[in-house]
Amino acid sequence: MKILHVGPLPPPVGGMASVVEGLTGALARFGDVRILNTVKTTRDDRSLFEGVFAQLRLLGRLAQLCVMWRPQAVHVHTCSWFSFWRSAVDVVLARLLGRAVLLHIHGGQFEEFLDSLPPFKARLARLVFAACSSVIVLGEGWKALLDRWCNPAKVIVVPNGVELQPQQVLGGDGDFTVICLGAYGPGKGQAELLRAVAALRGERRVRVALLGPEGRPGQHKALQRLADELGLADRADIPGPVFGVQKDAWWALADCFCLPSYNEGLPMAMLEAMARGVPVVMTRVGAIPEAVADGEEALLCNAGDVAGLTAQLQRLLDDPALAARIGRAGRERLIRSFTLDSSARRVMSLYKRLA
Repeated sequence: MKILHVGPLPPPVGGMASVVEGLTGALARFGDVRILNTVKTTRDDRSLFEGVFAQLRLLGRLAQLCVMWRPQAVHVHTCSWFSFWRSAVDVVLARLLGRAVLLHIHGGQFEEFLDSLPPFKARLARLVFAACSSVIVLGEGWKALLDRWCNPAKVIVVPNGVELQPQQVLGGDGDFTVICLGAYGPGKGQAELLRAVAALRGERRVRVALLGPEGRPGQHKALQRLADELGLADRADIPGPVFGVQKDAWWALADCFCLPSYNEGLPMAMLEAMARGVPVVMTRVGAIPEAVADGEEALLCNAGDVAGLTAQLQRLLDDPALAARIGRAGRERLIRSFTLDSSARRVMSLYKRLA
């Protein structure tokens, strides 16, 4: 089979780019997979003309591939707000050129995005969904949402997946290190995590690492300033995005992964932690509550609840046996449900049905 994916590749750091990279790599053994990389190539202070020209070049390349290469399916990756409307143009163009289209929805703000649409834009969104052969979502909650916007038979749940990693050994006499991977910004809850870490008490010193790109200008400095105010200057690492060996080195230090977001889909970073047997502390948002059993495979709290977040982190700090048990159970859950191979096989079954 010939499959064309339309979406970003790393860098930048981000869940959707990671999914595109991992999924297309896993699918390559099933057929001929190509990627139209939609990552931004123009400078931040580009002119309107430069931005429009860059988008027209991508559309021209998409049209060329649809006409000359003739893939059986065009797999479009999207999320909320401008990304959705930009992807809508790809969907319509591919359909006009006779290709089957799968729209793969990422990110945690899609419900907020759909609820914000005025009647005219809501009708346009429904037309975009109607043009798709299938709409891929990350969990049953997202399917229930999209079922109200298009034919429920089109909406297919395909959870994210990652490669399994060796079981990590936790504990020891050194620092208790909490790792957070996510773009710096209010929606990811890093400020709440810093406040929770500052409130932890125990024999082991607690260290926190906030790893990720700057989601909004000024957020990096704001988090560093907050860490200093909370007395965490020597215990908070905020280096920005990390890749490859550097990222692996941080994972090797992790005693816990925490991402106290206000909205999510199914975070790739959470799955990466589970793949290593690192216990995770998450918020009850997106597909997370249906992906892991609270108290068994992860510890969950409500978004914005600093006291609840502190309590869950304190449990892992105080009870190394609990941390190890939750880490092992999370890894076993990932093996059952969230491997990259299982995600690729589900998507390939959709391709075959469309073909």
